[in-house]
Formats: sequence, structure tokens, C-alpha cells
Amino acid sequence: MFFVATIIIVIGAASSYLFRRTGIPDMLFLVMLGVAVGPVLGLIKVEDIAPFTPSLAILALVIILFDGGLSMSVHKVVAQFPRAIILAVLGFIINVVAVTLFATYFMGLQLLEGALLGSILGGSSSVVVIAIAQRLGVSEKCSTTLILESSITDVLCIVGGLVLIEVTLVGLPPLQALAQELAARFTTGIVLGIAIGLVWLSILPKLAEEQYRYMVTLAAIFLTYFASEFLGGSGAISALLFGLILANSGDILTFFRRPSIVVVDESFRRLEAEIVFLVKAFFFTYLGLIVTFSETSLVVFGFILSIVLLAARHVVVLASTVRSELANERKVMSVLYARGLAAAILSVLPAQFGLPNAEFYPSMTLPVILITAIITSIGAAKAKRPQRMPIRLTILKPLEPPRKI
Repeated sequence: MFFVATIIIVIGAASSYLFRRTGIPDMLFLVMLGVAVGPVLGLIKVEDIAPFTPSLAILALVIILFDGGLSMSVHKVVAQFPRAIILAVLGFIINVVAVTLFATYFMGLQLLEGALLGSILGGSSSVVVIAIAQRLGVSEKCSTTLILESSITDVLCIVGGLVLIEVTLVGLPPLQALAQELAARFTTGIVLGIAIGLVWLSILPKLAEEQYRYMVTLAAIFLTYFASEFLGGSGAISALLFGLILANSGDILTFFRRPSIVVVDESFRRLEAEIVFLVKAFFFTYLGLIVTFSETSLVVFGFILSIVLLAARHVVVLASTVRSELANERKVMSVLYARGLAAAILSVLPAQFGLPNAEFYPSMTLPVILITAIITSIGAAKAKRPQRMPIRLTILKPLEPPRKI
């Protein structure tokens, strides 16, 4: 196990270097490493790491979302939030409808089963999108929009999936109850993320000379996440906003007419980068580990569904960037659609609730996670590749001989 962990770290570092040099995202190498040591070679069994899966999932989600918040400007968030909402909601609806129709007419599923699969695959992975968008060199507006969108779709997928499971078990809930649940998830997550972030912003300067201030901050982030989830909110949004508050400490303290202090300095960001690298390396390798190839037909359906979701993504990006500066970055936005953490977690919930055909959902979801990750990686590599500038030839005139005076 320690040997495999060493290999993951080495390949993670090497793939990160290759990403900077070639534009091929490190995620692709790590996912394929997971496939190699898991399903192909059998060095690691999924059953052996199953007890650690929930902890790894929460660790990856919280730390990478916090890191995403640290990279955003509060002014850009306020400006891009309406467009991110449109992109997330429109994308979720179109994805659910497209997957439901395909699953119903071509895979023989019942309408509710197809809708549940659509909700599981309804949004891009915030972990994957943040990891790639920050390193692609896209504009700050584009990066902020993508991070906000993926965080919102995580909530939509989770709430939508749980509602459809409840519908399957006990019947259709009132529309008002569904609206209240969505509002509670977003409102509680936003309020707690901002409130605890502001409290920690007042505490952190007192720890400026302490060596353990980053680790204590991590503890505060996890406390925020679990408090939000316990109170019915979105822990993911709370973690994102916590990072946003700390990253914009200067502007926030000035707003409250207090001395402006930069609490997230270079040493803080360096340690954060090291932790994020480690978590990303193990998370993307884990995605490769859990992929199963039990039935060839499911892999084929997974490939087709990945193409359907890619086509839907193009339509959503085109519609939501009309008359926007983001129109120039549609190509990048259209390929950042990989499924990941939320889809993997939601795919195992039907079995926990005792739904019929529960084993179908992870078997169908995991190939889609792998294939969309590969497509996203290839698309991101092409988007990052520098464009060749046209060569222009300039004809120089011969020098005139000096005039005699």
C-alpha cells in the first residue's frame, strides 16, 4: 500500500510537470494509474479501500472547494453569479432530460429510473472543474463562472437525486416542499460560509506568527462544512465561501472600516498548494480504482451517454453566454464537463435505500466518470495548446547610399 502511495505521488508530480509543458491535464494520468493498479492489475481491491472512501471524498471536496474560493475575487463573484446560476440550472435541466430520454427509449429503464440516472449525471464535478480551470489560463471571469456553476450543480444533483429516491419510495412530494429544501440548502450554506468565514477572519491575524495556523484553518473549514450539512445546508458552498472571505480579506476589512490585513500570505498559499496536490493525486487515482468493466454493453452505453452529455454541454454554454464576454471562451467551457465525486456518491445511494436494480447505477455511472474525464482532459489539452501565429514576411527596402554634402 505504501509503495502504491509513493507511485501516486511521483506520477502526480510528473504529470503536473507534463501539464505545464504539454497542456495534457494531470488528471488523465492519475485516473489511468487508478485503472491500472485497480481493475487491470488487481494490486488494490475496491473492497480494501471502501472504509476510507467517505473520508477521502469529503476531504477532497472541502479542500479543493476551499482552494477554489481562495482563487476568486469577491467583485467577480458578485458580477458572475447570475450567469453561473443560469449555466448551472439550465445545464442541470437539459442533462436530466437528455439522459432520461436516452435511458428510457434506448436502455429500457422506467421513467423514474431514467430521471434518477439523469440527476446522478446532471452536473459537472466541482473537484475536476476547479482543478483544471485554475491551470488552463482562462480569464478570471470564466474561471469564477465555472467554479460557481460546478458548486451549484453539485447541490442540484444531490437534492434532485434524494428527491427522486423519495419519490420512488413514498410517492411525489409537494412542489412547495421541494422548493423549500432547495432554498434551505443554498441559504444555510451561504449564511454559514460567510458568517464563520468572517469570524475566522478576525481570529487569523492573531495567529500570524504561529506555525500551525494553516492546520487550524483547515479544522475551521471542516467544522464549517459539517455544521452546514448538519443544519440542512450545503457544506460545499460553505467551504467555497469560507475561502472567498479569506482571499478577499483586504476589501472586506476595508468595508467594515478596519485596518486592512492580508491574512493569506505566500507561505499560506504554498502550504495550501502542497495539500491540494496531495488530495487531488489520491482522489483522481481513486476514480480510476472504482471503475468496473463488468458488462461491455454498459461501457458502450456509458460512452454514448458521455457524448450525449458533451452535446448537451455545448448547447447550454452556447445559450448561456449570449452577449457575454465569455463567448470568446466557449470552446474551453464546453469541454469542462467531467463527472466525478457527486456522481460517484449518488450512484451508491439507491442500494442504501433498497431501490430495485440498485446495482445498475454505479455500473453505469463509473464508465461515464472515466470517459468524461478522458474527454475533458483531451479537450483541455487542445484548449491550452498555444496557437501558432501566422508568419508575416516583410520586404525590406535597400538602403539608400549616403548623400554627398
